[in-house]
Amino acid sequence: MMKRVAAVIFTLIMVFGLVACNGSEAQGRVKKAADLGQSKDEEENAMSLPETQSTEQATPDIEKSNILVAYFSATGTTKELAEYAADILSADIYEITPEQPYTSDDLAYYTGGRADQEQNDPDARPAITGSVANMERYDVVLLGYPIWHGQAPRIISTFLESYDFSGKTILPFCTSHSSEIGSSADDLHSLAPDAVWLDGERFAQGASMEEIEKWLEKNDINVTSVQAESIAAAKVGEFDFEKRTVMLNSGYEMPIVGLGTYSLSDEECYNSVTALLEAGGRLIDTAYMYGNEAAVGRAVRDSKVPREEIFVITKIYPGEQYQNPEKAIQDSLDKLDIGYIYARVIIGTS
Repeated sequence: MMKRVAAVIFTLIMVFGLVACNGSEAQGRVKKAADLGQSKDEEENAMSLPETQSTEQATPDIEKSNILVAYFSATGTTKELAEYAADILSADIYEITPEQPYTSDDLAYYTGGRADQEQNDPDARPAITGSVANMERYDVVLLGYPIWHGQAPRIISTFLESYDFSGKTILPFCTSHSSEIGSSADDLHSLAPDAVWLDGERFAQGASMEEIEKWLEKNDINVTSVQAESIAAAKVGEFDFEKRTVMLNSGYEMPIVGLGTYSLSDEECYNSVTALLEAGGRLIDTAYMYGNEAAVGRAVRDSKVPREEIFVITKIYPGEQYQNPEKAIQDSLDKLDIGYIYARVIIGTS
């Protein structure tokens, strides 16, 4: 079995076809907000463990990239909105990661745990692992966080006191189930007094990319056409072997280590996809004609890999699927049952 798995795990050669394949690619990031449950009405809290990930260092390749999205997220809700904003703006993104990760006990409300203690102590400054490279190059910083006890987590104070924000524009945003942003953003102003603070915004669980885009437009935060063209020209088709991704012409990054599931069925497909994800691969190619979309989806759902890291591709074939592509897409979404897909490849007739 492992030989079979090893044989089908590959460094993706078809990537060039997806980067620029003369219109044969149907890109579809049909993305729905993840349903990340919260056990308190007032905030993104802690009844689930935070994801354990290495800190993403902001090391932009484009000199004209002057926007940074910095965020802290305990359960993933804030992270998803931060990624939406970074995608819309072609901005760099930095996760504020605690040196000592929060456990579910730490984050349990009104138990006297670590989060309770920190929020009750205005001078608490939880240590951060990693740092932003070249903070001086950013003119605009979007700052995201969950609401904890009506305020920003104290680790946001640590972040603001770690850099010189003089002259930079800071646009805060928060996530919560019901609490408004309240004074949480205003209370941060004294930590970066020489910055230009814009009014913050609160987003509920499940906020869409369209909501984030409208909010950015309202605050006149955007990438100029010159910047966008520069970013696109420099990054499309660019391989990042450290991250194991390639930039598509749509602006999305696609993993380059993946699995082709042709001829794999049922448990063989499930086991192969599981092995791929455990080995660090994040790209899965499936199709209606392979008859294994359901098995792929089950393996993705059962994995411990965050959904947004897994890039699933499926296909549209000539005939009935050409005539009713909407139904073909919905059929795949139903069989996969993973919320969204990143791309559909249109199979040609000649």
